[in-house]
Amino acid sequence: MNMTEEQKRIKELFAQQMQTDYCCSGWQLNSTENEYTIRELKGGRRRFKKDDAILKVLCMNGKCIFSGREEILEECRTTFKDLNGAWMSQYKYLYWLDDLLLEHKYFLEDLHHYYLPLGKELLSEEEMNALSGEYEVQWYEGEEIERFRDDERFIHAYSFLPNAPDVLGVAVLKNGEILGMAGASADSDVMWQIGIDVMSESKGMNLGPFITILLKREILKRGKVPYYGTVESHIQSQKVAVKAGFLPYWAELNSAPLPEDTEDSI
Repeated sequence: MNMTEEQKRIKELFAQQMQTDYCCSGWQLNSTENEYTIRELKGGRRRFKKDDAILKVLCMNGKCIFSGREEILEECRTTFKDLNGAWMSQYKYLYWLDDLLLEHKYFLEDLHHYYLPLGKELLSEEEMNALSGEYEVQWYEGEEIERFRDDERFIHAYSFLPNAPDVLGVAVLKNGEILGMAGASADSDVMWQIGIDVMSESKGMNLGPFITILLKREILKRGKVPYYGTVESHIQSQKVAVKAGFLPYWAELNSAPLPEDTEDSI
């Protein structure tokens, strides 16, 4: 299948973002071997709640890029020298990584896999129009999002992180009641991450894919790259991503310092 110009643009911007986030060159990103880079907090990187990880790992195209502090990278070279990165999420490798991190008083905080809008939307325009006719669609931007702070219904749509501000949201309503919400955080100047929440009584009605598609299209219009993240066990979230035209593209592992009370016990 030939790539469209939009898909080429998305892939190019993604590659640039990963080079910034993982302090690597283009050839390191595209090589077939695992790579190891000294992590720096570069301008233009994606910004998250915790930015002081001793190690981050990017998994894509059957390889890993380990980006971290110098004291841990040599251990990674030894431990994972024969690793095919496609299998990094297997428990034994995660166990080895967590064990290595614990020696430095860190732990493996999370493993997410991420999607880019490179697939075909599985809701037709007729279905999109039907949903638009049946439900009210409401957009929120900037300060308008503040009304949802501390609203536990929308903890995935909006994160309210100062370094990755929530910039855009869309809700679907019926009789004035919000049935689902999708929000985008500006994790960097280039990539905006989508999160969604659908009320339990509205699940199975295609509202998740519907609002995700609406938000994705608007983000693309603004020249940004929308992306979607979830975890391996959240099958329903994965289905929403695929229905909305997202395809799995990469995975990331992040570390975090051990809580102080845990440090005292090791």
